[in-house]
Amino acid sequence: MQSLMIKFLGIPLALILANFLFKSVDFKLVQPIIWITAVLAPIGVLMEYIMISRISYGKQLMIDFAATFILVYLLALILPAVTISIWGSILVALIITGMEAMVHKHLISDHLDHSYR
Repeated sequence: MQSLMIKFLGIPLALILANFLFKSVDFKLVQPIIWITAVLAPIGVLMEYIMISRISYGKQLMIDFAATFILVYLLALILPAVTISIWGSILVALIITGMEAMVHKHLISDHLDHSYR
């Protein structure tokens, strides 16, 4: 539950940060940020349940990056009032993967009580 809350707070912040930092990411409305967060957060938690106890930390980050890149790019194509190029999707995925790296380290190193155990 803790990682889900971190994702619901961190993903919108990462998207807003990317919107201000990168010209290849343009959110004209708030709704696409909400939809992208609503899709990425549960999928990210589900991937944690599946991956953390089974594969290495580096592979987790690669899979997180790939999944985030693909989902952000596809959602940007579907959702109105958002323009994200392939390069913008890569940059957003890097920011979110950086956040995920810290979350995974926290969950693994502190041995927090998480439902994937």
